[in-house]
Amino acid sequence: MSSSITFNIRLLHEYDHDQVLALLLNSFFKDEPVAQCLQLTEPLEFAKNIIKDCLQDQCSSVALNTETNQISGICLNTIKRKNQSQKKFKYEEKLQFCCQFFVDVHKNLNVFDKLNANTLLHIEFISIDKSARGHGLASRLIEKSIEYAQELKIPGAFAEATNLISLKCFKQQQFNILDELIYMNYDSKRLANLNDENNDRCYLVARKF
Repeated sequence: MSSSITFNIRLLHEYDHDQVLALLLNSFFKDEPVAQCLQLTEPLEFAKNIIKDCLQDQCSSVALNTETNQISGICLNTIKRKNQSQKKFKYEEKLQFCCQFFVDVHKNLNVFDKLNANTLLHIEFISIDKSARGHGLASRLIEKSIEYAQELKIPGAFAEATNLISLKCFKQQQFNILDELIYMNYDSKRLANLNDENNDRCYLVARKF
């Protein structure tokens, strides 16, 4: 992609649904290390539920290619509250495993206590289309999402960074590592392929605003 291409970072809207869904299915679930390792095959309903929650909370951002008017990147976020009960959905077994993994990343600490907050922004999914990578969109999307959260008087944010590239983007926005979970230690059989230094662990990151 030409370096002259520009992107408009803006709030996620209802009419973005189909483009965001396509990006999740065709980019995120194919490229994200854990999803790729597990070879998730039925993420459609899961993706739709995520988008529904993010639209409701109005703090997610998208990167729009100003030439094509197509969405090239997404940062999907929800607002989480301390002691909030988890929604229960029945997904296929691989997705259930994946969901439980991200719950277990939080086993050792309570991020709300750590940040002394009752409400936090949860940055759940970041995905950049392959044709738009190399423009720093992930960091810009995180930055814009933080702006939306601050407008809603949310005092901080957290996320699970699943590889070093993702971690670098969060560090650019002043997130700190609170904990980490090594994939092989969690499940040495199912996550056996996640053993190189760039993709061998998930980092719990957070920051106050």
